[in-house]
Amino acid sequence: MQQNRLNFHPLLFKENVEAFINDVIPHEVSHLLVWTLFGKVQPHGREWQSVMHSVFNRTPAATHQFDVKRVTKTFQYVCDCDTYALSTRRHNNILKGAQYKCRKCQALLRAA
Repeated sequence: MQQNRLNFHPLLFKENVEAFINDVIPHEVSHLLVWTLFGKVQPHGREWQSVMHSVFNRTPAATHQFDVKRVTKTFQYVCDCDTYALSTRRHNNILKGAQYKCRKCQALLRAA
């Protein structure tokens, strides 16, 4: 956010151009504007909602309906009783020292 730069997944953009133009880009630019104007506030709080309404005349929405199956990479982790496909975000958190436990056996998840 501090770099005032937006990156979009090329395949999602290609498959959803109209939605990106109408919703995703205003959504993300609103985050940049809010960061610049107000600093660190709630990501989809009243400041962001206000920018979405007043600047882009868009209804604020915090989620999308894109099919991300083809672009979602997962990482295999195991515990003492099962195997899990973790998201890139959780995998990166583990690389930074986070720990996740299995809800069934309570063992720490480890890379498969």
